[in-house]
Amino acid sequence: MAAANRTSYRKLFFSTATLGLFMRERVVSIGQINPLIGIISQPEASEITNPSVAVILLNSGVIHRVGSCRLSVTLARTIVETAGLLTLRFDFSGIGDSEARRNTLTASESAVEEVQEAMDYLAREKNIKQFILYGLCSGAYASYRTAIKDPRVIGIAQIDGYCYLSWKSYIHHYVPRLFAWKRWVSVCKRMLGLQKKISGVDVSGVEQRFFEVPQFPDFPPQPEVGAGLAQLAQRGLKLFSVFCHSDHYNYEGQFRDCFKSAKFGDNHKLIYLTQASHILAEPEDQQLVVSEMAKWAKATANA
Repeated sequence: MAAANRTSYRKLFFSTATLGLFMRERVVSIGQINPLIGIISQPEASEITNPSVAVILLNSGVIHRVGSCRLSVTLARTIVETAGLLTLRFDFSGIGDSEARRNTLTASESAVEEVQEAMDYLAREKNIKQFILYGLCSGAYASYRTAIKDPRVIGIAQIDGYCYLSWKSYIHHYVPRLFAWKRWVSVCKRMLGLQKKISGVDVSGVEQRFFEVPQFPDFPPQPEVGAGLAQLAQRGLKLFSVFCHSDHYNYEGQFRDCFKSAKFGDNHKLIYLTQASHILAEPEDQQLVVSEMAKWAKATANA
């Protein structure tokens, strides 16, 4: 986006035949120096269910505000259409259309500061007083850290947020493998030299020197996150959690087993998807999550 267009805005109208609703979308610039670029989606005034609450959708990693598999776009528009809430999806500095900012903050600290900057913008321009934050992976982590710091956050919706292995995780991981005869056949063949382990180099044909080992930031200590969640639960924050099956999360109750001190009670809705990928590339799973999250956002905003 050219610099000359950063402060301009456009309105796009979408009609929904089944609902008979209209929404407006507007490009916004947040901040004066190296502004954060985002898109506000909002229903017509007559369709707004709570004008003092907005939903902010955060980046996941280096993916810009469209979201993986256009999830952020779909979610933002669905929330507008079915929940009647204003939404903002914006790019953190250095991602998408937002230029990099020079400061001494860590990436985690910068994310929280920029979310609060977006909240301040909506408070000033739209008279928004309370916020619901959504994030996938690193966006989920940022939503948690912002909620800890800012009491204006009344709800957070997370896909694959913080969680840790429990003793049950090892049972769910290893027991099925003990009875998987194909695995035992494969192990025996490798031990006898009848089968070789295939590497990524063999499969792709790409030289080893071009492979990059991904580096993932360490989670904060489990007690620290548990204490933070307990604080949020005591504050009355509402939590929507989605976890996709993986080696890191492999049974439905793992989150609650990890954070027993966080007494959310009815303020916590959890969805565990056994077949979904981390980025919700599967249309059926994405549709389910978007639909349930929009319902939850409406209930949270109007509680």
